Amino acid sequence: MSIDNLEQKIAKQEERLRQLKEQKKAAIAREKKKVSDQQRKDDTRRKILLGAWALNKLKNDESFKQQLANFEQFLNTENKTEENRQKDKDLFNGVIWDKT
Repeated sequence: MSIDNLEQKIAKQEERLRQLKEQKKAAIAREKKKVSDQQRKDDTRRKILLGAWALNKLKNDESFKQQLANFEQFLNTENKTEENRQKDKDLFNGVIWDKT
């Protein structure tokens, strides 16, 4: 086997190695995205379930409703713009406080 043939084989193997490294990198990125997506879905589901529980408590437990006196303050501090604050407050009109 000549030196040129060996050099060509080495170049092909180096290219193959580069391709495999790229495939590995892409597979790792896909797996990280999959985990991240699942964590986001789980977090959303927790919020939905907790919200459903809280809404049920609001309907059926007057003392629980009275404990949410600070909820409007929470909405005021968590949302940066007046438009967002009002939109969020409107979501709870008639549920937590009387419609305005």
